Amino acid sequence: MPDVPADFPDAVSRAVLDARTRAVAARPTLLGRSDRHDALGLRVAGEQYAIAAHAVRGVAAVSRLTALPHAPPEVAGLIARGGEIIPAFHLRVVLGLPLGALPEYGRIVLLGEGADSLALVVDAVEHLGPIEPDELREPPEYVAPSVRAFLRGIDRRGIALIDHAALLASPRLFVEIPVPRESTPRPPQPTAPARKNPR
Repeated sequence: MPDVPADFPDAVSRAVLDARTRAVAARPTLLGRSDRHDALGLRVAGEQYAIAAHAVRGVAAVSRLTALPHAPPEVAGLIARGGEIIPAFHLRVVLGLPLGALPEYGRIVLLGEGADSLALVVDAVEHLGPIEPDELREPPEYVAPSVRAFLRGIDRRGIALIDHAALLASPRLFVEIPVPRESTPRPPQPTAPARKNPR
């Protein structure tokens, strides 16, 4: 069951919980283009994108993000979640949109499990309802190949469906997080004897 904060909108919470429950209860099958699944809307820079609800592990407030100095522009920072340190990326940069200031009331969307986890910083998260993969069409030709690699297609409403598996597998969305080594304690140094005041 995903970790969803109590202040997250009820409709989105139900969508995440219902999708994950169905995924656990169903027999493992390969996801085909004819499979219908619920989607969450990710709003970024005034545009709306969709992602499969069952792929979302949880959602957190953007205030929990810790900046990572000298990181590439697509890296928003790090988030601690359940004892894990997870890298967070600006979805707008990943999708070729200009980088802006962090949204005051933005959200962090968590994907993947364990070492394969990552997070996406978005402006807002909404419940979209079902997506019909059979109705998806190819993204327009003007969409850069680096962005098309992360899209499954465009639905009849003009909303692009993000390929969460491609995000998790992409070497672009990888941050090597240095783990501090334990410093070896120095042996105690002998102290010089205190001098007596001459009389």
